Amino acid sequence: MGVTFGIPCLKQCWGPKQRPYTADADRGEAKIVGRDYLEKPEIDEEPEKQLAGIQLSEVDIITSKAEVEFEEAVKVDNDPWDVSFPESTELSFSERDDAGKAIYIVIQVGKVACVFGLLYLFIISLGLMGSAFKIIGGPSAGAVFRNNELFDNPLAGLVLGILATVLVQSSSTSTSIIITMTAAGLMEVKNAIPMIMGANIGTSVTNTIVSVGQLMEVKNAIPMIMGANIGTSVTNTIVSVGQIGNKDEYRRAFAGATVHDCFNILTVLALLPIEAATGLLRHVAGALVSAAGITDDQEKGTKTDFLKVITKPVTSRLVQVDKKLVTKVAQESDPDKLEKLMKSSMIVNKQDKSSHMFMDTPMDDSTAGFLLLLISLVLLSTCLILLVKTLQSVFRGRAAIWMKSLLNLEFKSVPGVADYILILFGAVITILMQSSSITTSTLTPLVGIGLIKLEKMFPFTVGANIGTTVTGIMSALAGSNIATGMTVALSHLLFNLLGTLIWFPLPFMRRIPVDIAKLNGNLAAEWKAFPIIYLVIVFGLLPLTFFLLSLAGIAVVATLGVILILAMIAAAAILTLRLKRPSMLPEALTVDPAWMPNSLKLNPDEDAAEEGTGHTASADLGAGSWWQGTWAWGMGWFLVMFLIFAVPNCQWGILKYSVEDGRDHTGIGAWVSCSKSFEKEVTFIAEPVSGSASDLAECSEAFVDTCSDAGFEEESEEDALEVYIAAWQECRSTCSPKQWLDHCKAQPCADSSHSDNCQSVFEGSTKVNYPFRYGTVGEVAWNEGAACRPNGDICSNAAALAHAGNLGVVGLVFAFAAQGLMLSYVFLDGKRDMTKFLQGSAAGFAACWVFLLASWAVFASALDADAECKVMDLSGTGAVIATGKFGDIVEASFSYNYVMYGWLLTTAILAVITHRIATTRSKADEPSEKLSEQVNA
Repeated sequence: MGVTFGIPCLKQCWGPKQRPYTADADRGEAKIVGRDYLEKPEIDEEPEKQLAGIQLSEVDIITSKAEVEFEEAVKVDNDPWDVSFPESTELSFSERDDAGKAIYIVIQVGKVACVFGLLYLFIISLGLMGSAFKIIGGPSAGAVFRNNELFDNPLAGLVLGILATVLVQSSSTSTSIIITMTAAGLMEVKNAIPMIMGANIGTSVTNTIVSVGQLMEVKNAIPMIMGANIGTSVTNTIVSVGQIGNKDEYRRAFAGATVHDCFNILTVLALLPIEAATGLLRHVAGALVSAAGITDDQEKGTKTDFLKVITKPVTSRLVQVDKKLVTKVAQESDPDKLEKLMKSSMIVNKQDKSSHMFMDTPMDDSTAGFLLLLISLVLLSTCLILLVKTLQSVFRGRAAIWMKSLLNLEFKSVPGVADYILILFGAVITILMQSSSITTSTLTPLVGIGLIKLEKMFPFTVGANIGTTVTGIMSALAGSNIATGMTVALSHLLFNLLGTLIWFPLPFMRRIPVDIAKLNGNLAAEWKAFPIIYLVIVFGLLPLTFFLLSLAGIAVVATLGVILILAMIAAAAILTLRLKRPSMLPEALTVDPAWMPNSLKLNPDEDAAEEGTGHTASADLGAGSWWQGTWAWGMGWFLVMFLIFAVPNCQWGILKYSVEDGRDHTGIGAWVSCSKSFEKEVTFIAEPVSGSASDLAECSEAFVDTCSDAGFEEESEEDALEVYIAAWQECRSTCSPKQWLDHCKAQPCADSSHSDNCQSVFEGSTKVNYPFRYGTVGEVAWNEGAACRPNGDICSNAAALAHAGNLGVVGLVFAFAAQGLMLSYVFLDGKRDMTKFLQGSAAGFAACWVFLLASWAVFASALDADAECKVMDLSGTGAVIATGKFGDIVEASFSYNYVMYGWLLTTAILAVITHRIATTRSKADEPSEKLSEQVNA
């Protein structure tokens, strides 16, 4: 709208393709008044009647030059990829008074803080998703790496890189795994490069495999790195689906996400055959490592993962995964030990580890993994939608206009230079975040709302791909066999640099991935399900198909693979010719079937296009809408996640002992309690354990030999203390803690902190706060069996605990129902009267509020009441009966706290919904009040 160009015309004319425009005859300028196709009226002797009352004395014939100018103007005005923000009703900062300026600053700072908070939660959701897939995969994932013959096929390596990266949500991590595996001798460099290529098409794995046998060489690792590069783009593709509610935003967001896919896949298609035939990347990377004087004998450095540092305080409290278990399975050669490892749980449940929500869980690995996956997906989706809404709120008004010019940086005096600055910016951000997924996923919503042009998203993506290789280099430097690891890491870097040189510097080459991405965006705008189908095919079915082909052998891969690739190339060629040079195709290939998307037709159906947002948007994005509603249902999902985490797990309370104590912890649930100590039959003991001097001398013989050695003084404080802890746990079944302390201090140990270490172990092993009594000798406390037992078999207050859990379940049910009603209101309000749904949602959340408070109060009362529980004695030789207040025996844990957090969230949700109901009712009453006033007058 508002495009002008100079042509001679009268007051209103009909331009090319029947578009109307108006003109100022005196100034000789014309202005487009509509962007939709309209039918041209038939002109007869009375043109005034045909033009619906518009007075025209004559209709000029537009010249060819004017037609061309007109077409260009309409083309610019109708470009869905270039959104302009021409105006804003928002006051400028200088126009505000002092109070207004202060409020504006506080609000903007709050919004920015929300953006960072949502990004933090988004990163946590990715970590939870990776943990979920690790738990679901279990130890069997390590068995894959035992088949070293599989890695000799570069196509299999590529596909494994893609699938691994898709599952763990970051190529930075998957490439780190591949690099450390190669450095440890698990994979050849030549086979690692295709895997790196595949990872470049997927997203992130953690540095879990650090030293794992002799199963993979460098040649095997490179295909997997290529696969990881492909897998890394799946995350931002998922992110784009968050803007499905707006056609044009959906179009741009999906295109902005898949430009990453296009670049990675095109680079793999170009470089994988060359690498398989010549080993180009492997040889160049090896030469660089040799020239730098790097050897496998160098002392390894350290690696700091910035994201882990800031997210571990949260993620480690939710779930902890035994990542080394996969490595152990890959390395183990003893059949008996391997069988035992395969039966182990991926969830960390060790005595010396900190507590987390899934410690002592009553669920098996599959159930816990799928529950965690569901929660991570809900958290990821919620964070993405809230992030989009918040970014729209931050970058609106005058900020939108300013940010658009900044993010689409361009220097008119030196065209193209700004794109390389954007590449550098994308690389630096990715190095800081150590994940290209985070960089591209953050920018994808900005492409959707029009703040970043697709052509500018491409350099950001290229920079992110280059930046993510730094994580691999850091992994190589921190691992064993540095030269081997650096060869793979530099192969990853060279892969991305060569891809950049192929597809970025030359404008006509740059248009290829950008145009493919635009086609994907157009298809997404017309077929809402297209992105889902795209994700399933590109990141699921195609990799799986190629992987199965690779298992059949080289001959089958060569035959069927070539046929499939040629078919895909042929389809792409036909599609390109249809869009660019239809005259070169036979008539049969120029037909427009009814099922074909409008964007692929030679003669598009102009009436089939849905109404979009328009390509000239107000800078006041989302102004005037019920923005609190988005946060209300966002908090609703957080509430549901809290309760799903909390209610079924055995973390309402926990009986946790110190490392020095050595007893297994017990998780207290609402209905069952779980502990490793329950797996064996245990009987009660009748008196405290006491040993003789000879017993102490016998059990501590190995300790005395160790600590009296002259070299023991050189041990670190942490390692020395572990020796003392092991010595106490060796003797605890034969003596009391005080006996051991006296015996320990009397030994001639070389450690200068000997007495302090003895005292530290003694104090740590006697920290129990509860009183206890002994039972009847020989009486069974619990029989051998499952690790989880009904609370009635362990504690005397099982009924109160079950009551708290049952109230929590009812609260969860009401939360689900209320959330469903609120979502119905948010998405259907305006199309029909949804007031009853909002009121029902308020009632549901109010009921949830009551039941959660009651659940918390019942468990709090149980903590303050007397109870008896069967527990292991400090000696480890039998059970005793803990007595006193239940809160002295166990500590309130995550589930108990999460119920209270859920109650607080419910309070906030109720406040938002109640405010909405009140304001809606107030607005509805205004017309009747005015009518009443008029009648009275």
